[in-house]
Amino acid sequence: MLVASVATLGLGTPARAAPGDASARGVVVDLSAAVLGTPVITAEQTIGTATAPAAGGTDTDNQVVSLPGALGATASGTVEVTATRAAASSSASAIVTNFNLAVLGVDALDATEATATATCPQIGPTSADTTLVGLELFGAAVASPEPNGPAVVASAPVVVPGMVDASLNVSLTRTETTTAAGATAVAVRATLGLSGTVLGAPTTIAVGTVIVAEATCERPPAAPTAETITPDEGSQAGGQTVTITGTGFISGGTAVTFDGAPATNVTVNAGGTSLTAVTPSGAIGPASVVVGTVNGTAPPLGYTYLADGSAAVVTGLAPASGPTVGGTTVTITGTGFTGVLAVDFNGLPSTDFTVNPAGTTITVVSPPNPAGPALVELVFPAGRVTAPEFTYVAPTIASIVPNSGPNAGGTTVTITGTGFSGATGVTFGDAPGTDVVVDPSGTSLTVVTPPGPVGPVDVLVLLPGANAEALAGFTYVAATPTAAVITPDEGPQSGGQTVTITGTGFIPGGTTVTFDGAPATDVTVNPGGTSLTAVTPPGAIGPAVVVVATGGGSSTPLDYTYLADGSAAAVTGLTPTTGPTSGGTPVTITGSGFTGVTGVTFGGRPGTGFTVNPAGTTITVLTPPNAAGTADVRLVFPAGAVVAPRFSYQTAPPVIGTLTPDQGPTGGGTTVTVGGFGFVPGGTVVTICGRTISASEVTVASDGRSLTFRAPACAAGATTVVVSTAGGASNGLTFRYVPRHLPVTGDTVAGPLTVGAMLFLVGSFLLLLTWRRRRAGRIG
Repeated sequence: MLVASVATLGLGTPARAAPGDASARGVVVDLSAAVLGTPVITAEQTIGTATAPAAGGTDTDNQVVSLPGALGATASGTVEVTATRAAASSSASAIVTNFNLAVLGVDALDATEATATATCPQIGPTSADTTLVGLELFGAAVASPEPNGPAVVASAPVVVPGMVDASLNVSLTRTETTTAAGATAVAVRATLGLSGTVLGAPTTIAVGTVIVAEATCERPPAAPTAETITPDEGSQAGGQTVTITGTGFISGGTAVTFDGAPATNVTVNAGGTSLTAVTPSGAIGPASVVVGTVNGTAPPLGYTYLADGSAAVVTGLAPASGPTVGGTTVTITGTGFTGVLAVDFNGLPSTDFTVNPAGTTITVVSPPNPAGPALVELVFPAGRVTAPEFTYVAPTIASIVPNSGPNAGGTTVTITGTGFSGATGVTFGDAPGTDVVVDPSGTSLTVVTPPGPVGPVDVLVLLPGANAEALAGFTYVAATPTAAVITPDEGPQSGGQTVTITGTGFIPGGTTVTFDGAPATDVTVNPGGTSLTAVTPPGAIGPAVVVVATGGGSSTPLDYTYLADGSAAAVTGLTPTTGPTSGGTPVTITGSGFTGVTGVTFGGRPGTGFTVNPAGTTITVLTPPNAAGTADVRLVFPAGAVVAPRFSYQTAPPVIGTLTPDQGPTGGGTTVTVGGFGFVPGGTVVTICGRTISASEVTVASDGRSLTFRAPACAAGATTVVVSTAGGASNGLTFRYVPRHLPVTGDTVAGPLTVGAMLFLVGSFLLLLTWRRRRAGRIG
């Protein structure tokens, strides 16, 4: 039965590294093996350790190698280890010299020198380096393994109780590892094992590991950065809470200075990207702000200490009063005025102030303000200082001359009093006066009155601080209005027409307009009293008298004409209700109120020859031509229209009665006028000499009783002319084509002749007929 044990390795691996950590170990031995339950090797020892202090600095350790109390293993040599932490870099190194490890009485591992170095700068690449000199395994020199390369292996026979043909096996590696965060260097990592036969069975036992010269480091955290400070200015007395953003701030480990003076109440957020601090006091002007941690300091930010008036003392203010319109030159005395930005009177800044070079005197012009005491403050960039109060005195009105005038306005008034400088206007009641002129002394002004209601009104001189008021200071007296123009000057008899009347003396809310005594509605007067609008009442057809009236009297009348609009018309019948599309049907329309009709339309086309009987009860009219179908009939009035019963157009063939002229040359081109009825504009064609003249070449009169066309060329003789519309073809009339006269050239008449043609000669001629193939004749 095989009984063996396998060691569980525990090399004392350091705890998880933190940024900036560094450590080194000289020799680490962790070996353990047992055969058939009997320990044969036991050795666990770390010789030489160094760990960089957390607060920074260097740790070193020098040791002589030995394995006291070990079973089956011995070791010798010397160890030097170092570990350093700094803001800019962390590093570690281990040096082991003249190292020897014997296991089960066999020299398993020898090295003249083994070194390991790890360097982790704050900025730049990390590095890991090892050296291994004079390496021997089981007494035989071997080449050092390449860093991170294949292991070097060797074995040798050993005597192990309970194991037949026992061998000690060694696998040796060399490691140099770097990452963005750290580095590790191990000069020798030797893994040992036993192999042989136990109780007749092949057996392998892991013995453990030996490390010679190990160094490791982690990159230190970056120095803090400071990007913004908000606000970037504040009171010279300090006490301003500022926020600084950046990176690498450490809660409980961050300091902020302003020109070297420490800020207080520094609080860092959880992410280390923002902090708040309270500024210390500082000298007026720019200051350098530095954020620092154990990892370094950030480049400085700029901050400006502003004057806050804490050094200012006010001893006097003169004069202590002035008008509400402002403009008083005030002198303020004291010390520490340098840096004043403004002087406020009840929160209103003066636009005109100066500070003497010594900072002991301020001259300032008071701004407008309401009557009464005003708080005076010297405004510094980061604070305010209170000065003695300044009292504003209200303006007064002493007299108004004249104190009355027409309600139409236009009276030039002189107002005297005090404090008028800077006046922005004058009101009479609620209406503003015009053409305001203020005397430079501020003791008088002139103004033109606006229109106003009859009776007394309050007068106000408007000023920036406080108004000057005269209760019932001006009395409006009624004036007769004038009316000049009415537009439009005619409209429907039913009224409802908006008209505009221009003139003078119209009073808002106090003006009436009548048309032949009937009142207009919605009378609206413009603010100047020179124009109004009104809506006409109903009236009798014909001229009407328009009168504008106010409390001051009535205007000269204007003329207005009421136009018939059909509102009084009533249609009771239309006879006949049908007729041909050619028009010309006499129609009688009966009803009442037809007086004033200006026309009758059928489908939008005006009828002709219409008359209205004197009683206005009957209209007779001839229908115009129209397309077949039902047409709307409307009685047209000057200001409206009335719908009558519809009229139905029916299709019928045209009739022709005359042709003018009724003959023309065989070459065509004769303009022929056809008289008749039933002709349709755009819908009439003419047939002549067997040819059809299209509707586009036929011109039809609007009444459908005549048309014209150009005769085409045709052989001599009689032909029939027929006119056709959608209603059919007309009767025919005869048109005769006659030969053209022969042309005359000098004493020669020449032209083509046909057999049977007649030739008329007048005078003495020699007639010579010549036969040619083309049957041309010559007369000479």
